[in-house]
Amino acid sequence: MVERRHFLKHMAAVTASSLFSVQLPRICAWAQSGESRPHFFMFVFARGGWDPTMVFEPKVGLDTIDVDPGGDVAELNGIRFLDNPGRPMVRTFFQDFGDRACVINGVNTGTNSHSNGEEIMMTGSAGMNDPDWGTIMISQNNPEDYLIPYMALSGPSFSGTLGNGTASGSGFLDLLVGGGVSNTPSATVEANMDEYISRHYTAHMNRLFAQGKNGSRFSEMEDSLGRWKELKDVKTELGEEFNNLNGLANEGSALATAFERGYALTGSLRARGSWDSHNNNFNAQSPAFENTFTDLHAIVTALASKNATSGSGTLLDQTTVIVMSEFGRTPKLNGSNGKDHWADTSVMAIGGGVLGGRVLGGTDDYQKSLEVDYSTGLVDPSGAGKEIKPINIGAALLEMAGLNPSSFLPSDIQPFNAFRA
Repeated sequence: MVERRHFLKHMAAVTASSLFSVQLPRICAWAQSGESRPHFFMFVFARGGWDPTMVFEPKVGLDTIDVDPGGDVAELNGIRFLDNPGRPMVRTFFQDFGDRACVINGVNTGTNSHSNGEEIMMTGSAGMNDPDWGTIMISQNNPEDYLIPYMALSGPSFSGTLGNGTASGSGFLDLLVGGGVSNTPSATVEANMDEYISRHYTAHMNRLFAQGKNGSRFSEMEDSLGRWKELKDVKTELGEEFNNLNGLANEGSALATAFERGYALTGSLRARGSWDSHNNNFNAQSPAFENTFTDLHAIVTALASKNATSGSGTLLDQTTVIVMSEFGRTPKLNGSNGKDHWADTSVMAIGGGVLGGRVLGGTDDYQKSLEVDYSTGLVDPSGAGKEIKPINIGAALLEMAGLNPSSFLPSDIQPFNAFRA
């Protein structure tokens, strides 16, 4: 329980903290310099539900599945995909980075709901208030050493019961940089905004006190306000990469810089596009994939161009990029030439810790997930395999971060490690 005198003392301390918080980025970088070699994670989420047959799992020649009529099967660097002249950056990406990427097909989300699918992909479950993979990782890695431990710039995040150790879920990060810090308000407008937020916050906390609601969430709200004030003080020192956060490529470049300088350990970004294609599926999904692969190419190029924070190699060698969507699309077109929600989907892993140049898992001729051999990741026709689910991939990611999945997930969850190097 938090006492009222502690709350009032904290409000005064928050103001005083601005006197030294401008040095926080440097402090964060110095703190990280003593670490062995942090493993960074970047989550890219295509919210709306992509159609895996457009790129990741070509299903050409089947009467049971409608595929993009302008596409042909191609293979580059071990990645078999659907190629289309209207999506040249898909080919370019696999040509340049296919050896660093692994595609996982036939991932069964078990849902056709947008909200449930998003939560399941990020946490392994829905409706359980569980923290997502990025939150778990940072909560176990001294979050106080980072300015913005979990930099959820535009992608989904679920703080669950561990939100106190991250910037996720508070909304303050979006308030600070959601529109790009180059759009700086005038001093008068910003002062008025600050006054309004402080007044609104104080009034809200007073109401909670009056209602006797001063439990664990109270401390989290206090910490969120303090972090927001710190972020405001250091936003001009984040660097020019944070002057334009409009779009996936710019956000990914900024996040790469945040990793490099020790500001963050994990991050979540959104792949823009008309993914929820109940109408004109091919016309909607094609440009969404083209734009996303264009931006992914820029992000991976940025990571590959930066030196590792310690030791040999590049920042790409110590960063794992996970690209996913909340579910897939139906095998057949509907009456509007669109595709509806479908539980089975694909995931792509890129970069550090990933055994690239491979396609794992798969679906049958009706686009239903097939069981795989977890040791190889390949479809197992013997009947001795098991399905790949988001929680199995998440367990593998936690292991990549040096954590024991059973400390956070049910003990019977087997990590799907076949995509790991």
